[in-house]
Amino acid sequence: MSSVSRRALFRNINYRSDTEYVVKVAKFLLTPVGIWPLYRDDSTLSKIKTALQTSFIFSLMCFLLVPHIIYTFFDAEDLTRYMKVIAAQVFSLLGIIKFWTMIINRDAIRHCLQQMEIQYRDVECEEDRMVMVRNAKVGRQFTMMYMGLLYGGALPYHIIMPLVADKIVKEDNTTHLPLPYLSDYIFFVVENSPFYEILFVTQILFSTIILSTNCGVYSLIATCVMHACCLFEVARRQLETIVISGTDNLHEGFSRVITQHMRALRFVEMIENSLNIVFLSEMVGCTIIICFLEYGVLKEWEDNKLFGMVIYFILMISILVNVFTLSVIGDRLKEESEKVGETSYFIDWYTMPAKNASNLIMVMVRSNRPSTLTAAKMFDISLQSFCDVCKTSAAYFNFIRMVAS
Repeated sequence: MSSVSRRALFRNINYRSDTEYVVKVAKFLLTPVGIWPLYRDDSTLSKIKTALQTSFIFSLMCFLLVPHIIYTFFDAEDLTRYMKVIAAQVFSLLGIIKFWTMIINRDAIRHCLQQMEIQYRDVECEEDRMVMVRNAKVGRQFTMMYMGLLYGGALPYHIIMPLVADKIVKEDNTTHLPLPYLSDYIFFVVENSPFYEILFVTQILFSTIILSTNCGVYSLIATCVMHACCLFEVARRQLETIVISGTDNLHEGFSRVITQHMRALRFVEMIENSLNIVFLSEMVGCTIIICFLEYGVLKEWEDNKLFGMVIYFILMISILVNVFTLSVIGDRLKEESEKVGETSYFIDWYTMPAKNASNLIMVMVRSNRPSTLTAAKMFDISLQSFCDVCKTSAAYFNFIRMVAS
């Protein structure tokens, strides 16, 4: 049976379960905070419910972040304490940026996810489906690695470090544990029990919401970008099989390749337009976070606090892994888009009829400008960007050491 016939007979009856597997982690993390864009009713009641849910979650984030910033700028006793907590503030701010990016671009992101489901449904053969599933697994592995490191560092930072930190001495000579987020609530006093204990637990829960938002959006990015990579890979595989299958139905084969290639290009464009602000905030914010975490590791080492040093180190590694993974998938996307053009050149196009070989020109010309992820159109997300982040954070770290010394 010819490859065309096999493609005509193939039906992916498992496309819903495939799609569910791809987006499962992002859906699990983003649904509780109200920013998961799929499976949402457009009725008035649903819109009101979504608006109330997102407003409530945003209020919780501000309740955690704003008093923390007030304390840092007005009540912090010394520069060292300020520098050790600024990383948590920047991380929380990144969560808020991602939160509002998902809300503002909800329709565009939902269209990306719907297109992903359609592409799993319309996949033409089992080999193409396996390519898509394999890339989905890679994206999921990136997500699970990042989540393990981030939760493994952030939860002990918020829960255990306050328990082992030096107690705060009040004016009446009593002591209490520091809050996970040192805060100044201007309009009420938090030191009195049981309100203090309630606030302690509340801050941990609210910080978990911000963690979930960061990890959920990160998972969504990894999922969508790896899916775009597999679309380019499928187009390349289809191009390679054109010559192998012979000269029959060449026009149909090239039409299918060009359609697949344009589908991949449009999908990348949707991701880029929807999330380029997130990419910029990640690269800039993570640069700041890494340099302050480096300072935290140094100070904990100087103070002989092994546990704190380990926690700061794990957090620093998790943020480095975050930037590195974004850079890797950005490079992978660019590489896969370039390979389509390379394949169109290296196949035996000279054995084809001239009228069919000329169809390759469109693919070659378009592949000369590879698809990339950009940070708000300012620079590409690539391994070079990761190197720039590492060098910049090291330079900032040296500057902080000079200021604090």
